[in-house]
Amino acid sequence: MNTLLKPLFVASAIMSLSAMSAVSETTGRDAQFAIAGTVEPMCKTSSGANSVTDLNLSTVSQAQEIGTLDVWCNTGENATTTYSSANGGYLIANNAQNSKLAYTLNIGDTTDIDLQAGAYEHLNATAAGTGSAGETKATLLKITPQINGLNDAGTYSDTITVTVSAN
Repeated sequence: MNTLLKPLFVASAIMSLSAMSAVSETTGRDAQFAIAGTVEPMCKTSSGANSVTDLNLSTVSQAQEIGTLDVWCNTGENATTTYSSANGGYLIANNAQNSKLAYTLNIGDTTDIDLQAGAYEHLNATAAGTGSAGETKATLLKITPQINGLNDAGTYSDTITVTVSAN
């Protein structure tokens, strides 16, 4: 048994010495820790009361405000926004015929966007607020119903979804 304890004691002493030698080689009073992390680019939008239930669907086609898109990005650049229509670019009536009424969309100064062709991507153009207080910039949205004076009676509606992404 004595034979077994001696090698164990020697191994323990060697390990203690190497641990002590690592500490004793440190000679400075300062320690440095290099740290780093990444904040990924992102944009956010607030959707306030953007429901319009009183569109003028008379016999005159005119641009009508449907709300503002408020955007904030942490990139310091304008955002890319993608617009899609639940009804393929049509206002659909709640009548027996499910009548359709085409419309175009205006995004700020960009006019006559037809969502019937599918989603529209507004590249690097939507104004975005920046800063740690989260101030947004607003872009006015309008639609122009394509009225011909012979449209079927009914209440027409659609939902436009806007997805915001950083550049």
